Amino acid sequence: MDQRVQGGWSSVEMIERRERRDGTCSYRVRYRTPDGRFRSRSFARRSEAADYERQVLSQRRRGDWVDPQRGRATLGAVWAEYQSGGTSHLRATTQAGYRHAWKHIEPTFGAWPVAKIEHADVAEWVTALSARLGTDTVRKAHGVLSRVLDYAASTRRVPVNVARGVRLPKRAPVRERILTVEEIHALAEAMPQDRDIVLSLAYMGLRWSELAALRVEDVNLTRRRVHVVQRATEVDGRIDVDQPKSRAGHRYVPIPQLLVPALTARLAGRPRDALVFASPEGDYLRVRNWRRRAGFDRALEQLGMAATPHDLRRTFGSLARMAGADLRFIQKAMGHESITTTARIYAHLYDDELDTIAAALDGLYTAGEAAREI
Repeated sequence: MDQRVQGGWSSVEMIERRERRDGTCSYRVRYRTPDGRFRSRSFARRSEAADYERQVLSQRRRGDWVDPQRGRATLGAVWAEYQSGGTSHLRATTQAGYRHAWKHIEPTFGAWPVAKIEHADVAEWVTALSARLGTDTVRKAHGVLSRVLDYAASTRRVPVNVARGVRLPKRAPVRERILTVEEIHALAEAMPQDRDIVLSLAYMGLRWSELAALRVEDVNLTRRRVHVVQRATEVDGRIDVDQPKSRAGHRYVPIPQLLVPALTARLAGRPRDALVFASPEGDYLRVRNWRRRAGFDRALEQLGMAATPHDLRRTFGSLARMAGADLRFIQKAMGHESITTTARIYAHLYDDELDTIAAALDGLYTAGEAAREI
């Protein structure tokens, strides 16, 4: 029997020769895991046992040892463990998104032992999913699968995350639906009772959840500022109220003069903690209910337009650019955490700068021609 002491694990590795009743022999590799448990595996040949022992020792030295027993847990069991302990710090909206994504993972991999899932299996699943679901849904489902496999790797169930490096479908270009000033006001006039909601989305660039959470104390008409400090999002049929999802979302937004009369009327005689834009029952606005009750979709149909409340927010960036704002201001006013996001959505608004560059190049050429004639 061979014995070796390996530092760090406080364990003894053994290759034990064992005789069977039929006269044949087997060789058992027995070792202790980092948590103090003993594990063993038997082989028909001593050379195979020695190879396995070297593999365990090598993994130990590299720090990537995995427990074969724990790798037998199904992905569904790992997901349940990850969900109970690894997502508690996330926002309710994010947790709901993960649960929705899991519905696309569970039918294929839920019953698989986590250690049996291969890179090719994930690639095949992504291809099959892409044939029937949208790009964003596929990418989100893959993202959740990758997070669960990261958790499996961190808990010594698998050596690596096999979902990494799988080719994903490319996102389609962002749908551009920017309303003109005339369209904004035509829509607002078609919804007289909620005219100020349409104008607030378009001229302040608030997300719907930010508008729904806005309270009287957050609006300063003297300074003409809105302080965005909360958001109210519908999650699984209930309203989740929390801080903005990023530090950039916590911001001040300017109030154009054209909104001051409407906001003054909304705030008049209201307590500081009252919602500025509330449902008829005084509760948080829910976007689907509002669209139906306020006649948003009906007004769009009558005007021959196609838009969403989020398109009104996106229109704000276009209006700000027309007013002379640079990309950095648009990023700050809209609460984008990264200017890359702002550039991806609004880069087309800066196409006129290309004309300026072309005109400058023409000027250089003309000046050069004049100098050569002299």
